[in-house]
Amino acid sequence: MTEEEKKRITRRKYLKYVGAGVVVVGVAGAAAYYGTLPPSPPTPTETTTLAPATTSEVTAASSTPSLTPLTFVRWHYNDTAVTGYVKQFEQELNESVTEEILENVNYTSLVDAKFQAGEKFDLLYAVAGQEFRWLDLGYTQDLESMSEINKIKADFYPDILEDFKDMNGKLAGLPYFWCPMCNPYVNDAILEKAGIGGQRPETWDELWAMARKVKSTGASRYPVLPHWADVGLGGIGWAFLAEMSNIYNDIDLTKTLFAKDFHPVFDTNTEIAELLTNWQRVVKEGLIDPGVLSAGENDMFSLSLSGIHAFVSSRLYFWKAMNDPASSKCIPEKLHMVPATSKQGWGEINSGFYLWPKNNTDPERSERLMKFFGWKDPTTGKRLTATAWAKSDALLSGYSDVLSDPDVIAAFTLWLGDRVDETFKAIDSIRPTMAVPWIWKSPVYTEWIETGFSTLSAVAIGQTSVKDGITQLRSLADSLYKKYYGGS
Repeated sequence: MTEEEKKRITRRKYLKYVGAGVVVVGVAGAAAYYGTLPPSPPTPTETTTLAPATTSEVTAASSTPSLTPLTFVRWHYNDTAVTGYVKQFEQELNESVTEEILENVNYTSLVDAKFQAGEKFDLLYAVAGQEFRWLDLGYTQDLESMSEINKIKADFYPDILEDFKDMNGKLAGLPYFWCPMCNPYVNDAILEKAGIGGQRPETWDELWAMARKVKSTGASRYPVLPHWADVGLGGIGWAFLAEMSNIYNDIDLTKTLFAKDFHPVFDTNTEIAELLTNWQRVVKEGLIDPGVLSAGENDMFSLSLSGIHAFVSSRLYFWKAMNDPASSKCIPEKLHMVPATSKQGWGEINSGFYLWPKNNTDPERSERLMKFFGWKDPTTGKRLTATAWAKSDALLSGYSDVLSDPDVIAAFTLWLGDRVDETFKAIDSIRPTMAVPWIWKSPVYTEWIETGFSTLSAVAIGQTSVKDGITQLRSLADSLYKKYYGGS
């Protein structure tokens, strides 16, 4: 990688650099997603028109005027469909609900302000890191007192259930979605040009070895597009956690990064040094698309649609877009998810949550609203949003029966064709092996990664040495541990 390529590349400069290799997608609502904390996934084929995420807005429904309306706080995603489910809840249960839709880009700070002001609300969205922070601060409550809680837990995948538990083993929220994150997808169109079509790596080391073969044959200038967007939550921070977990067989990362008491255990002479040294090596070898080193979420997504990489470390809903000929230059039938084997796992679990505020309108009514969206419709016994988001956006559910739903299978088959069985088997193989970082359960995490991601980027690109980068990350972790838990 040249010194010029090491410089931060603006979106315009990068698109000029890549040229026709990148497809920029005009997705309704995508601008409100990329670079934000909450994941409103890109859906190039979606026909729903989303309301613009510009300012806070309130949509009230009043089928039962005598009731104080419940309040559902959320970000913009599939607004028309969500409002439809709100109306269904009102009609079936003789209820009244107000939707408060916050700006995606400022969602966290806006919710923080609402909590701090003592506002009452009854249901809200969250993603990994947010849910345990708000629980730890006392703004939300665990679900152990919820009626039918044992039935709800029994419906989970066991490994996803662990992801939804706080440090004391209590359920922190109900599933909004879960999605494979930072696991590799392979493009056989590129591998075939390199003479290794159909081969699959079983470890990250094998992936890099295959990438070297691809590059040496000229099949791809930059064989790998890793999940290294220049952001912490949603970018290089998640990729870092995933690879540390995968390579060192440390699913919760308590052996290599943060212990069960959240004290940092990494240093300049531990596994993190080996990983970051390898990151610098593969960048210098030209195995990494340099655009991703300064890309935001939008640019990383656009790069994934170019069809020029042998491996893309991504998310399932990005991969769905890669399979869409209307927006992608990839050949769908050549795209495959890399399964896990006995050698190593892949990626990490990325989850969205429905949370239960402590300061709510009415505990019983609030619980009904939460279970309607986060479990199932009590009138029909059917899962609603879990099934709908799987069908429209390939967002998976924490509940194990969703992928066996005939409508969901049919929806996946529309874009996967005869690859649907292999994909479902691959999902089943990687899910139990994916990282579930224990540090997510502490408020240390969000502050550490939102500051530390820039250090990770600087180390990967070679602007900061591995030793100096780890020293910075450890110093930050120590200060945050002291802030939240005292001592040293």
